[in-house]
Amino acid sequence: MIHGIGRSDNALVVLQAIAIYARFAMNDTSKIMWIADRLVEQFGEAAMEILDPIENLVLTILSQNTTDVNRDRAFASLMKAFGSIDRVRLAPLDKIAEVIQVGGLQQQKSRSIRGALEMIMQERGCLDLTFLNDLSLSSARTWLTALPGVGPKTAGIVLLFSFNRPFFPADTHIRRVMSRMGLISERGDPHPPLNKLLPADPALMQQLHLLTIRLGRELCHPKKPACGECSLSSKCLWLQTDGSASKDAVTSPISKGGSR
Repeated sequence: MIHGIGRSDNALVVLQAIAIYARFAMNDTSKIMWIADRLVEQFGEAAMEILDPIENLVLTILSQNTTDVNRDRAFASLMKAFGSIDRVRLAPLDKIAEVIQVGGLQQQKSRSIRGALEMIMQERGCLDLTFLNDLSLSSARTWLTALPGVGPKTAGIVLLFSFNRPFFPADTHIRRVMSRMGLISERGDPHPPLNKLLPADPALMQQLHLLTIRLGRELCHPKKPACGECSLSSKCLWLQTDGSASKDAVTSPISKGGSR
């Protein structure tokens, strides 16, 4: 007898179900590691750079709903106009919005940037986030997400790419790829399930983050993904269940009652 379950036919069915569930749970972690390996094989390792935390925070806010090119142009325009992040904090909102217009959503982003910088100054007395290294990962995330305009993704990018802290940030490209691979749902916060699957390895997370975004931009498009060119196609649950890469509407298998 195991935990009060007798060796009946019903008990064997239960035990078999438990074994199958355990195998699927283990395979999810194996699958995400397989994804990381295939993406490195396809694209090569992504170039890495540790960014200043404050600059990274501003860059990430500027990156919302725009391209990397326009994000960088907006940041360059910001620095040309004000000379330093501290002077951005003191600038009028309409002036900040004017100089970052190339990145879009300039009114919202100007409020978030100045509000976040002002809150850091009020809380810490200077524009310095290095104290986050002394906090637990959970506390550091909580502190960052209390800033205006900073959600789990932005906080995760600052922690992972400025402090080498093991938190995997997910954007729309990552959500799309991972949902099509059958690892997460299209709905809800993708950060808890993805961070549960991944080992606490910052280098792995950095590579997987950058390369999955590249895959989403270049091949795994929202409509008509280029599945024939994708190194993940052999284990893509969306491709297996939908059976056609030419469909306009793409829905993850999980949201349709797929793998889990």
